[in-house]
Amino acid sequence: MKKISLKFMLIFILSLFSSFAYADGVFSRYYNGRFNFVINVPTTKYENSVGGTVNLDFVKNSSLIPTKNLFSAYEAANSDGLTIQDINENIIILAYGSYFLNSEEVNGLSRETIRNSFEYDRLNYNLFLRKYYNGNLPKNIDPLKYDYNKNLFIYGENVAYNTIGKNFYVVSYIEENKIVYKKVIYNKDSNAYIVFQASYLPKDKKFMDPIVTEISKSINLIK
Repeated sequence: MKKISLKFMLIFILSLFSSFAYADGVFSRYYNGRFNFVINVPTTKYENSVGGTVNLDFVKNSSLIPTKNLFSAYEAANSDGLTIQDINENIIILAYGSYFLNSEEVNGLSRETIRNSFEYDRLNYNLFLRKYYNGNLPKNIDPLKYDYNKNLFIYGENVAYNTIGKNFYVVSYIEENKIVYKKVIYNKDSNAYIVFQASYLPKDKKFMDPIVTEISKSINLIK
């Protein structure tokens, strides 16, 4: 039986650790100048609207992400944010800014636009009012709270988690056999919203939940 040299064993161990280190993905920082926010994302670069590649600033290595090349990303033509996805498009991560959360707000949030929207989508308007507004919408409707309430109403028993604060809300639900996590932050200074949304299959829940948590905690508004 041949003896294995100490040198060989050392090289083997070092190469093994190197492969593990390379297998780990990274979090990088994405800065959006249009809506003034930063967020950590599980990719090292993204493709811009003219086909160029933009390298992101390194934040940290992470064993949460199986490989460095798990995700690809591209920025929208209007520069409102990033779309990140895996090769099979089973995992989709969105991070973007917007001045409106729904069509009702685009058309001027009012009792009339809300009623029209519910009728168009065949949703029970009166039930919604009874459940979230004691039967009557206030004169000044809070857009953030309204969108939060509407999400709860639409997804109902499929909602797994929800919370709302002074300038944000979070809701997680099941839609079309996918887990959806959505966080919306209102930026008073720019009168705009920052939206982070991730959707993925239940089979990916174990490794995606910690990634989603990491991304969600990293969102910061730039003044």
